[in-house]
Amino acid sequence: MPRAEANEVFDSLRRIVRHLRLAANASESAAGMSTAQLFVLSRLAEAKATSIRELAVRTMTDPSSVSVVVAKLEARGLVERTPDATDRRRALLSLTAAGKKLLAKAPELPQVRLLEAVEALPTARRRAIVSALSDLVTALGAEAAEPQFFFEDEPSRSRGSKTSSARKR
Repeated sequence: MPRAEANEVFDSLRRIVRHLRLAANASESAAGMSTAQLFVLSRLAEAKATSIRELAVRTMTDPSSVSVVVAKLEARGLVERTPDATDRRRALLSLTAAGKKLLAKAPELPQVRLLEAVEALPTARRRAIVSALSDLVTALGAEAAEPQFFFEDEPSRSRGSKTSSARKR
């Protein structure tokens, strides 16, 4: 019955991805920004970050992805960098008043719900999922793919992106 089990895996993955995509689209429409940007704001609301690397750990992604998102948030005046008083080589990342205001009005984020759902699982189930997904990543040869924010590298339909057929013309 490997085919039936594979079908169940596909269905589960499709449901999860669809749920995340629909929730992300709803969040983007409501807040006017990507869920990755909202997720970074939510992690900065917990406490200032002493570096992009620290913020990457808190957002469970890679520093290069976080850096791009922080730059967008800075450009919108939602995040600021201030020199660290104890180490001038570092800059503290924090929310501006505008960032706090926007976040207070933002809808619940799909990433936060996913994180809470995973954390609510019994330890043995979480470990089984980690093991199974790690095996799947290896079987796909996807180990080198950097873990970026969900859907952040995809153009948003609401921002007037062109379709691939339009680009070919």
